[in-house]
Amino acid sequence: MRLFTELCSSSFSYFPILRAREEAQLESVLDTFKSGLTDADAFLTKMGTGGIGDKGPFLFGDKFTLAECNAAPFVQRACAVLPSGLGSGRPVHPLALCDELGLDRLKCWMEAVLKRQSVLKTGVPEETMVKSMEKMLERFAAMENNQ
Repeated sequence: MRLFTELCSSSFSYFPILRAREEAQLESVLDTFKSGLTDADAFLTKMGTGGIGDKGPFLFGDKFTLAECNAAPFVQRACAVLPSGLGSGRPVHPLALCDELGLDRLKCWMEAVLKRQSVLKTGVPEETMVKSMEKMLERFAAMENNQ
């Protein structure tokens, strides 16, 4: 479980996508993001007991574990902020990337995490996440301009 938690912190690292300003830079960070998603899918497929048509969608089947609790905010933000096109100006849809890359196990897991009632009840509304991230990016840009 700890390995998966550590893997997810890098797999769902979407901030470099938001900060990419040039197309070449965006392609590079998107490749890194896709690689992280691929690694997470491989881990879930090999190490997890759940899965498509199996006992449940989570790391350990029906059990929503600490691993999912730790990853849920990252998954929520990635799936809310990236499709907005904020920062880079290019919408990125993590679930569509899973389809594009054939990451069925990861997509199943992400959808289950995003639909989980405890995640929905404790999560921040998508519009609030996007506005908050927009303000953060503006602060970063202002700091860079002052240097």
